[in-house]
Amino acid sequence: MADIPLPLGLSGSVKLPKTQTTLINCWNSEGKVINRPGMTELSTTGLVARGEFVWNENLYQVVSTSLIKITDVVTGAYSVIGTIAGANDIDVAIGFNHACIIVKGGNGYTLDKSDTLTQMVSAQFVASNSVTHINGRFVFIPSDGDPAFFSDIGDADSIQTSSFFDAEELPDKNTVAINLNNNLYIGGTDSFELFRDTGVGPNYFARMNARVSFGYIGGLVEYSTTFLFVGREKDQGPGIYAMEQGNAPKISNELIDEILSEYTPTELENIRANRFKWNGYDIATFKLPNHSFGFLKGNWFELTTQFGNESKPWAANFITHFSGKYYIAHEGSIGVLADVPTDYGNPFQKTLEIGFTESRDFTANTLELFISQGYNADIGSVALQLSRDNVLYTEPFYRDTGAEGEYYSKLEWVYPGGLGYYEGFMGIRLTTTESVNFSSSMLNIT
Repeated sequence: MADIPLPLGLSGSVKLPKTQTTLINCWNSEGKVINRPGMTELSTTGLVARGEFVWNENLYQVVSTSLIKITDVVTGAYSVIGTIAGANDIDVAIGFNHACIIVKGGNGYTLDKSDTLTQMVSAQFVASNSVTHINGRFVFIPSDGDPAFFSDIGDADSIQTSSFFDAEELPDKNTVAINLNNNLYIGGTDSFELFRDTGVGPNYFARMNARVSFGYIGGLVEYSTTFLFVGREKDQGPGIYAMEQGNAPKISNELIDEILSEYTPTELENIRANRFKWNGYDIATFKLPNHSFGFLKGNWFELTTQFGNESKPWAANFITHFSGKYYIAHEGSIGVLADVPTDYGNPFQKTLEIGFTESRDFTANTLELFISQGYNADIGSVALQLSRDNVLYTEPFYRDTGAEGEYYSKLEWVYPGGLGYYEGFMGIRLTTTESVNFSSSMLNIT
């Protein structure tokens, strides 16, 4: 009898398949596999989501060229506030008097507390990719990588000719700005620089000689007490990093780096990064055109959504915490994260893959997954597939889960003659695409 530790998540190398482990739509916490939340659709707009934010105790989205205000967070009812030109995603910074909305590479707008949307007309404003707010001023990063610029206090559209400054220690292009603990970080293509507001003009932001030699590509998201981002060391391949004082250690593993390396620089620049907390778990997510994955306590896991028979990257964009819940925008849908085993009514795939290795050849007789039982409204099933090389797998063997209230049901695979003979290695894949709670505590082989 052998108790097999459940996989920590996505790890290993494509070129060494026996080293690979996988978790899809669930994460590992202290040895237990936990089901991710699902998504409930509140309403539809029929438009393309470009961003979401909270301002003046209300929830807003930009969909296609409309700025909408969610007037009922239970039904998803909304009203149109105004027009936001363009098709690119937006970035938003929240000030005391108004919110500042920029279209990446396009126009800038202000939204006041009376829901008046005004296009920015300052002669000094240039198309920007990033905006943040610090000590009453808005700081902008131009789309062409030129020096950053800032507004007067309390007015995003009041920008002086003297309000431009640069991270001068390295001659790289500016790409992003973030206010973390009232410190201004400006990321460039080769480094991050730290600035502080001195209160002395005309250039209020002084560089703190705290350069971090990791350039920014995309996907910046605040996480825990810091921020994460997709970046690279100069002339190196892409990875995901966490900012620290004077350093930015890489948190992505070999498998995540292999996925990132499949994408063009433009695709990486447009990666969508989000964060949510669920039952005490602090989750960061990253979404690319063909992949999406999450991060928790040093471990990675894959995120997908099922559309009919097709599995696609996770359909949770622009996750925003508001009034105790996490609201999302996906294509033409307004939704919310929920404790359900479905995305917009469709069950999503849950999978764990791990290899079992012995120092000698062995025969496996039975396999049991200690899964959450008795909480499913309907009886579902879980498929087991086995492999001798972690590449080619058998056809699936299905077993039903217990019905609601059957808390002591077992999920085990027992066959006459056992599960086969293995030359020191046995690959295990357990999958369900049904409305099954996949949370598990242990895997056992006899």
